[in-house]
Amino acid sequence: MTLQTEATAPMGSSPLSELNRQMLVILDFGSQYSELIARRIRETEVYSEVLSYRTTTEQLQQLNPRGIILSGGPNSVYDEGAPHCDPAIWSLGIPVLGVCYGMQLMVQQLGGQVERADRGEYGKANLFIDDPTDLLTNVEDGTTMWMSHGDSVTQLPEGFEVLAHTQNTPCAAIADHDRKLYGVQFHPEVIHSQGGIALIRNFVYHICQCQPTWTTAAFVEEAIREVRAKVGDRRVLLALSGGVDSSTLAFLLHQAIGDQLTCMFIDQGFMRKDEPERLVKLFQEQFHIPVHHIKARERFLAKVEGVTDPEEKRKLIGHEFIRVFEEESKRLGPFDYLAQGTLYPDVIESADTNMDPKTGERVAVKIKSHHNVGGLPKDLQFKLIEPLRKLFKDEVRKVGRSIGLPEEIVSRHPFPGPGLAIRIIGEITEERLEILRNADFIVRQEINRQGLYHDFWQAFAVLLPVRSVGVMGDQRTYAYPIVLRLVSSEDGMTADWSRVPYDLLETISNRIVNEVPGVNRVVYDITSKPPGTIEWE
Repeated sequence: MTLQTEATAPMGSSPLSELNRQMLVILDFGSQYSELIARRIRETEVYSEVLSYRTTTEQLQQLNPRGIILSGGPNSVYDEGAPHCDPAIWSLGIPVLGVCYGMQLMVQQLGGQVERADRGEYGKANLFIDDPTDLLTNVEDGTTMWMSHGDSVTQLPEGFEVLAHTQNTPCAAIADHDRKLYGVQFHPEVIHSQGGIALIRNFVYHICQCQPTWTTAAFVEEAIREVRAKVGDRRVLLALSGGVDSSTLAFLLHQAIGDQLTCMFIDQGFMRKDEPERLVKLFQEQFHIPVHHIKARERFLAKVEGVTDPEEKRKLIGHEFIRVFEEESKRLGPFDYLAQGTLYPDVIESADTNMDPKTGERVAVKIKSHHNVGGLPKDLQFKLIEPLRKLFKDEVRKVGRSIGLPEEIVSRHPFPGPGLAIRIIGEITEERLEILRNADFIVRQEINRQGLYHDFWQAFAVLLPVRSVGVMGDQRTYAYPIVLRLVSSEDGMTADWSRVPYDLLETISNRIVNEVPGVNRVVYDITSKPPGTIEWE
């Protein structure tokens, strides 16, 4: 954190920050659950960050965390080239919790043994507790925990003892109480682990002796103070999209610097039906925050003409966003800062924190880039200010409510920065945009009519670039299919497809087929995340 430049350093991340004085660090070994661990710790109102497993003990000492968690990962510790942490970590005197791969690494580096298990363990398993104190205080004997491992600990290092076991895993939880080193073979961070939150609380509060200082009120107070200190009397340009992230940021910045903030909304042509007009009216007439409405639909559509690769779409749109901001700032400016509603999952999924500066190798698999992280051009003319960069989505909602953001924006379903451009699979055309806008409008209208909007994390339509045969009025049709995507989630990091009432699906399907020209088929996506993602691109 201390090594980041002014252009990229997140607000609220100074090692001297009151919010960060009591923090836990998660060292990431390539697990897709690493940010979920961080999220669970945040739920205890203690600050946490995900860092690369290559983080040195010297860097950790600068951060002075109260505890360290080693994440899971796809490797076996005995594989050639398997990722290892700095072995000096075990001598720092800081409590360490190894999760799955992290536990196996701890055992191996401290002189124990890890081998391929005769029987792997995947999914739910009952945890039988041998020592109900310390890490496992208030964790019920026989509780369900989520397993995902093919290796097992076969010999403990000196000083360790078994805390719990399962039917297939003799060493399911271990500890060296004197050195405050702990390991669990299961994943306490996932929702399927019934006693997982209790275990995490034990580690955070009892073992690491943390206090709950990571609160909404404390964040808002410190963010406003840091924005004022950083910006001074200079002007800030905000990339306003109308979503909860940028809207919360607009309210926060307006409280901090008032008229020094200029909000600019670029209508890039990929918004949902009627949204651009409603957004501008809402901010200007109800919130009294001026918004410059830039109409650039033709420009963006031309930029992505013929482009089918989703990553290329994101980057082109991201570049064009910045170019438009640069051009408009000359007319409205000058501006010193560009404010963005970048969130912590954006940073992690873009793998910014896990890049090896020497080899360029990324620890975690890059899922997708985000136009406000991975799409920034190298010749950026603004300094970035990103006060929300260390927040998860639900934390942003809490901040939004606390500073007076209306519920209709706070509870708005997440909407990707590139908009409908990544909900049209393949090439983007005016015809396909019009089809998707109308279909998506029907989806949102019907779930609102039935009072189900807040039952879903996201609910939207996707247009596929294929056509199928249908029959309408005794006439053969050859038209597009629409995919319905309705998911349930706590934080967007994992998600499950929603068990939607059949009558709702029927109503949506009938309306789309009858009211949207160019569509003759509606299908429902029943894929969870993982293995899929929420968005199709």
